[in-house]
Amino acid sequence: MPENQEDQEKFEQEYRNWIQLMAIDVARRVAVMSQTKRRSILKDYCDFRDPRLVFRKVSGADRIMRLAGESISKYILIETKAIPFFHSIYSALPGVLDFAVAMNRFFYFRRRWFPIIALNSEYIRQSEDRILSFTLNHELEMSRIFREIFSNLKSLSSEEKRDIASAAQKISADKLKITQKDLFEDEKLMDKLSFSQPLIPKPYAERSMLIYLEDNIAELEQYGISSRNPEEETFGEELYNKFQRWSGFSQNAYNLFVREILAYLGDCNKGYG
Repeated sequence: MPENQEDQEKFEQEYRNWIQLMAIDVARRVAVMSQTKRRSILKDYCDFRDPRLVFRKVSGADRIMRLAGESISKYILIETKAIPFFHSIYSALPGVLDFAVAMNRFFYFRRRWFPIIALNSEYIRQSEDRILSFTLNHELEMSRIFREIFSNLKSLSSEEKRDIASAAQKISADKLKITQKDLFEDEKLMDKLSFSQPLIPKPYAERSMLIYLEDNIAELEQYGISSRNPEEETFGEELYNKFQRWSGFSQNAYNLFVREILAYLGDCNKGYG
């Protein structure tokens, strides 16, 4: 994200414009749902204006441990009804989106690093064991690569994130003998869920993850990892402070997103009782 005032203002306006466009896309998805489903999902969008309602402790932890192995016990596992969306790392076109049924992050808080993996609740429920195992291993592999990169004290470009995602997918697919047919079926499920589950901007999802960590730190302290050197600690403090600086903007952007969804649906429903 930009640091100087002029670039920041430009970025914020461009992001708000983009969010408004994405809200129209989401509203069109909601408009074709049944009345019962529409009412339910709009309640989710409104509830999620409180970031503390986005994530909860993961259910089915025993299944996840069985599929991912002992290494995942070192991670904070949470789930959400929502599916985060973001500019596609595979396309420069603004309307092309990627959806995340799983996310992993390292958050710095109180002088320690906390690894978190977040999963979409319906994805957990609908995925076969073989595919869920692949997804979990993919997140673990990406987390390992990200941790190595953090040791170099650098942020990542979109191209680097794309390369990491592709490399982690190949490693995990080879390890579990995942076929192209398996990957296609997984894409079909993710696409289906993107039309039935609430969609939230990725920065707001990340903010909600950090708030979950902060609110539950007493029981999550055991997952914290110390910095390996003073430079990594300084880097972590800078990342945390950057999150805090952008926290208000992220909240306002999500509120705008929801208002635009509701306004579009209100306009669509005029004259239809």
